[in-house]
Amino acid sequence: MQFAIVDIETTGSTRKECGITEIAVVITDGKNVLNQWSSLINPMEPIPPRIVALTGINDAMVEAAPKFEEVALSLHALLADSIFVAHNVGFDYAFIRGHYEAIGMPFQRPKLCTVRLARKAIPGLPRYALGALCDSLGISHTNRHRAMGDAMATAELFHRMFMTPRGALAIDEALKRGTREHWMPQHVDSAEFDGIPNEPGVYWFLDGQGRPLYIGMSVHMQQRVRSHFSGTTASYKRQTLMREMRSLRHELAGSEWMAAVIEDVRIRSHWPPLNRAQKQPAAYRTVIHYIDRKGFHRLAIRTQRSSRDAIRTFHSEASARAWLFEQARSHQLIPEMLGLGTLGGEIDVTLEEHQVRFAQALESWKRGVSGWFILPGRSNDERGIIRVSQGHVSGFGFVEAVDLHGDFASTEGRIQLDALSENLEPVAPSSTLDARLRDALESHPWIPDERN
Repeated sequence: MQFAIVDIETTGSTRKECGITEIAVVITDGKNVLNQWSSLINPMEPIPPRIVALTGINDAMVEAAPKFEEVALSLHALLADSIFVAHNVGFDYAFIRGHYEAIGMPFQRPKLCTVRLARKAIPGLPRYALGALCDSLGISHTNRHRAMGDAMATAELFHRMFMTPRGALAIDEALKRGTREHWMPQHVDSAEFDGIPNEPGVYWFLDGQGRPLYIGMSVHMQQRVRSHFSGTTASYKRQTLMREMRSLRHELAGSEWMAAVIEDVRIRSHWPPLNRAQKQPAAYRTVIHYIDRKGFHRLAIRTQRSSRDAIRTFHSEASARAWLFEQARSHQLIPEMLGLGTLGGEIDVTLEEHQVRFAQALESWKRGVSGWFILPGRSNDERGIIRVSQGHVSGFGFVEAVDLHGDFASTEGRIQLDALSENLEPVAPSSTLDARLRDALESHPWIPDERN
């Protein structure tokens, strides 16, 4: 078995936006160096001053160097039939694979990460950065932040681990497990990933202080967690998680609708830095009420950043228009007065009748729907409850299935649900949940509270 110890220098930290400036490869059998190769690479872009200061590689040095595609075939042959090894392998592998993909060449190798291996083979050290490991273990590390200098130091570290029983076991276990540990952030124990069920719920990516970096939800949590790190994507979010994430946690939800509610509540409680852009839509489609110059009541669709002063909130204009069509038919209102124009068809209603019916409909719209969703729980003995009050999700939680009995359509049944609702976790009004609520009403069992 051969191992290719790889190190690269780049113009930055994101593969999609930055280029490689230097590559070094050390081929070893785990005990001895068999071959080595290195080359400066012309990244075809200016090297930032901070990178020049770090590596010493400047534009003049790479001007006459080969482009990546000019060394691609020889590098591919050098790496063939070897395990790809690097210190924080996800970074080096993503850049190299990404550069091959850019020129239309497939690249797939089994990988080992010397950061992860060192944590298992040499536990208890304060830091596992390459320089810190070399200093702790007395490994010669010359030409730091140059590809060959770092590759040779990584090779010596790998040799030392390979020659110890604990290190050999860590390498063997990593190879048997495949690549899972290498697509996850290097500081996260793979056992934490194994502990996430592939069921509906909410997952948390936490930093070293236990603060959430990102909160998400999925019907298949484990599959969704993996998607954040698999492939060669080099987004800002992925790079931040790879660098700063230290642990995982999750909450089971029992259903997608419950997971969506829990996710929204948790995000608004913590405002994780990587959620702010992803989870807050730039704008919602809202239906607003106004009175025109002639004194007639009208509705219109507006794009707003919040649901304030809106009768209803939607994620899309199509959903908003569908609701307006429904209101025109059910309340016998003039479609043009609801912003539907001639597309709403003709309803034989006078303006005076429209005014009277609109006023009655407006009261029901302002009240909003109230009631309960009864959903699957986190186990067969449990049920989830989502409370809706006046058109807003107002609470959520879980109850024992045996506590739900009787006819919920009856007054006694609704009183029972009221009593169970007292122990639900409260939910503040949310534009995101308001927009989701309409779809949930159409796709989930629903018990209306007709007392309000």
